[in-house]
Amino acid sequence: MRSEKKPWSPLLCDELIEEILSRLPVKPLIQFKCVCKGWNSLMSDPYFIKLHLSKSAAKDDLEHLQLMKNVCLGSIPEIHMESCDVSSLFHSLQIETFLFNFANMPGHHLVGSCNGLHCGVSEIPEGYRVCFWNKATRVISRESPTLSFSPGIGRRTMFVFGYDPSSDKYKVVAIALTMLSLDVSEKTEMKVHGAGDSSWRNLKGFPVLGTLPKVGGVYLSGTLNWVVIKGKEIIHSEIVIISVHLEKETCISLFLPDDFCFVDTNIGVFRDSLCVWQDSNTHLGLWQMRKFGDDKSRIQLINFSY
Repeated sequence: MRSEKKPWSPLLCDELIEEILSRLPVKPLIQFKCVCKGWNSLMSDPYFIKLHLSKSAAKDDLEHLQLMKNVCLGSIPEIHMESCDVSSLFHSLQIETFLFNFANMPGHHLVGSCNGLHCGVSEIPEGYRVCFWNKATRVISRESPTLSFSPGIGRRTMFVFGYDPSSDKYKVVAIALTMLSLDVSEKTEMKVHGAGDSSWRNLKGFPVLGTLPKVGGVYLSGTLNWVVIKGKEIIHSEIVIISVHLEKETCISLFLPDDFCFVDTNIGVFRDSLCVWQDSNTHLGLWQMRKFGDDKSRIQLINFSY
């Protein structure tokens, strides 16, 4: 429930001021918090934050989007992030990038961003820890409890970040393939942690994987999605989309056509729909799933030969 409003201006009503401010970029909003206590209180209100986010996401421009990547400087094993405005890629002759340490916490690297919030992970002897950081407000969360997997002689891990709208909570999902011994195949584990939670939980129904996904998961409407090879036996393995429901913390498999090749297949979001495309040496094909979770709703949007 929103707190009781107080008048901020004798000239404009509170609702009009709120509507005007909700349309501004983040940077001036942070500066305008100093105008008065009323504006500061408004911009910290969860309702206003969601209102501003919805208006930013609805804009048909690139002003609020950024490209970000991890970079290492020289031989020093310290990881930084580099970012640039997406709009500058189209409108500027010179691309200005911004280099900064992950919230001034050495050892953390970026694993994902969602709604302007960033997730970083650090590896420690006992396992892994994650934290969440708002670059605009410079507010950083406390580190999560330590994440540990089954002991083994080798491990590959992947972290993915998303938002659960039902609980209004940001969550990070960790996938690990651990080699238990030389004569035993790798063990698949998947765990989830929400901002403010006191522990990591096992994800339900996650299948055995033959390899980690090529890239991080794609976020869409409270779900995280990957293209993976399901199963360890080459003859019986298949390429599928694994979709994790962040509210239920369960996952399902969405099937792809039989002729898809894992190396050539990628996943993304187009017009609020899940899409997969194959980019091989001979052709490019793009398929859109018009109704999420329904394999039969998939249509081919692009198919041309090189």
